[in-house]
Amino acid sequence: MLINLDKIIITFINMILEGLPFLLIGSIVSAAIQLFVTEEMIEKVLPQNNIISLLIASTIGILMPICECAIIPVTKSLIRKNVPIKIAITFMLSVPILNPIVIMSTYYAFNDMKIVLIRFIGGIILSIIIGVLVDLLVSKNKDIVNRKTEYSDLCECGCLTIDYFTRKSKIRICLEHSIREFLNILKYYIYASFLSSIFICLIDENMLIKIGKGKFISIIIMMLMAFLFSLCSEADAFVAKEFLKHFNIPAISAFLILGPMMDLKNAVIISSYFKKEFTIKLIGAIIICILSFSLLLSAIM
Repeated sequence: MLINLDKIIITFINMILEGLPFLLIGSIVSAAIQLFVTEEMIEKVLPQNNIISLLIASTIGILMPICECAIIPVTKSLIRKNVPIKIAITFMLSVPILNPIVIMSTYYAFNDMKIVLIRFIGGIILSIIIGVLVDLLVSKNKDIVNRKTEYSDLCECGCLTIDYFTRKSKIRICLEHSIREFLNILKYYIYASFLSSIFICLIDENMLIKIGKGKFISIIIMMLMAFLFSLCSEADAFVAKEFLKHFNIPAISAFLILGPMMDLKNAVIISSYFKKEFTIKLIGAIIICILSFSLLLSAIM
């Protein structure tokens, strides 16, 4: 198999340019949470009832057009503000799917409300289940944030030191913190995007279609492509549409739900922000839950 270097470079550059604006937005939101949002404010906003809190976390993405890469630093900031893990993970997994731009692009690509509803409702249900499952798997007293990615001149709460506060305004500090966050996540995004662009250009789609005739194997194949291709959730529906004539709807739904929740880019970025044990449990829970959901969907359709 010949390697088309030009295609890899073009795909790589497209992925970088596509993700940069969203990474910047996520970095700014993350910094703003660290500097301006207190734990007391979060406690007032989040209902005491866990079920209601989970429902809010799983549906708030309708109001937040943020992609899967940008939501990771935001989630880290929420966890550092003592937001329950199940709420934070539910929020992180659902926002990229319930993004209104994603909903509109999915409908425009397929022109089929059934697929839109499967992605929309499946995203809500699975994000809650995965959030609760991961919360149960993680030790309550264990810090899951990877402190190696924190900045040396930040205090324990993640903000800059008191001496630094006296010299600069919070707005300027927020912007400087955003730049640090952006540069930190960018290096992992570039690395993962390069790997994804290689996989996209090397995988033979015709071969995948031939071995993906079975219900189970077709779901596995589409999940594998969703992970390796690392497509932006705003555009992945147009790629999935091309496979609809060869793969069934449960397999397509696995592709549409897994991609925004966990792909190669996300896995690399999450492993940089969170500890290895937590990352493995999160990825495992996502894969098992989406596979189970798709198989159940396959059984009833």
